[in-house]
Amino acid sequence: MTPRTCSLLTCLLLTLPVAAQQTPETRLRSALQTKTGVATLPGGVIEISREITLSPDAHDLEIRGANTTIKASAAFRGRALIVIPAGKNIKIHDLALDGNRDAFPQPVPPPPAGAMLSRVVANNGILAEGVTGLELFEIKAVQVAGFPVLLNGGSKVRIHDVEFTDSGTLDANGHNNGSGGLALEEGVTDFEIVHSRIGTIRGNGIWIRSLGGTSSKGRITDNEFAILARAAIELNHATGITIENNTGHMIGFPGDEVLTGGTALPAAIATTGAVDHSIIHNNNFDQIAGRCFSLDGLSDSDVTGNGCADGLFNAFLIRGVNNRITGNRLTGLNNAKRDQPESLRAGIYLATGSTGNTLDGNEITGYGMAQHCIAGPGLDGNKVVKNACSDGTSVARAY
Repeated sequence: MTPRTCSLLTCLLLTLPVAAQQTPETRLRSALQTKTGVATLPGGVIEISREITLSPDAHDLEIRGANTTIKASAAFRGRALIVIPAGKNIKIHDLALDGNRDAFPQPVPPPPAGAMLSRVVANNGILAEGVTGLELFEIKAVQVAGFPVLLNGGSKVRIHDVEFTDSGTLDANGHNNGSGGLALEEGVTDFEIVHSRIGTIRGNGIWIRSLGGTSSKGRITDNEFAILARAAIELNHATGITIENNTGHMIGFPGDEVLTGGTALPAAIATTGAVDHSIIHNNNFDQIAGRCFSLDGLSDSDVTGNGCADGLFNAFLIRGVNNRITGNRLTGLNNAKRDQPESLRAGIYLATGSTGNTLDGNEITGYGMAQHCIAGPGLDGNKVVKNACSDGTSVARAY
């Protein structure tokens, strides 16, 4: 019998270890099938064309990159680069994500009001659903068409020292659809988002959003925001959230990406739906092409010691009950020099339904603030004392 021969290249490949015969994507997918222990990802830029899904029973798992960048190819199709369908005690760190946004130029409409983001938004960075004990840190994400990180449900979430830039898509009119930042939906509980940098985002920087559940026991602290077309932080249906020591500038930029109608006027911090028993403290923002704080549905909460400078319109819109709005320094307001409507010209505007709020010791300055400092149809049902109001040419006036 004649012995079988092989070419030099084939023989060489046959003598290599199995791992050396695999492509970088194969090695990446294999590493991400680890269920417990430590998984070290292969280094370099690795393009993938479909999502990588972790095992649903993954637990006590640490995933660490080694100069690893996971990049969506031009043919990518999937919910996210990495999908975590369930699990417990999962840690991911030292990893870069490149969503290759330019390969997906199609406009994307805003998500329907009754739809979960995780069901309608594709091309995200990391998507996690119902994970208990998730920690993400030292993750850099760029050019993600959807959300760099999108969490649906779950608890005991720790996100820190991440950097998200140049992300989000636009609708058919060239306006933002809310995407591009960090999104937590459907009642994420016991979460922390700290020491993060989020910039050049087409939608919200941090978006807490729920349909059937209420997010609770959350901390959003010591984060930096810059150049966002919508809000730096938006809460929707949340309780017991602390937002403090965050900074940002150029909120509502670039102007052509801003939604000009509806309720999505750019704001440094916005609440919608039912938000209660929360603390908004010592946050500082400047260059707001909208209003500083849009607090719709906020109740039984403290808004204290915040600074906001150089706003296109006013400082606060409040539609809520039993809040304490005290010691805020709000300067350079109404740069648009609006005389109407009152909801944009009054430094603090108390909308219909606002009762039991205390406004005390706030400094409010800017165009027309001496005459239109605190106003609105809800004014009479609230306690307004010791607020200093000035438009720069008139003597400060106390309200």
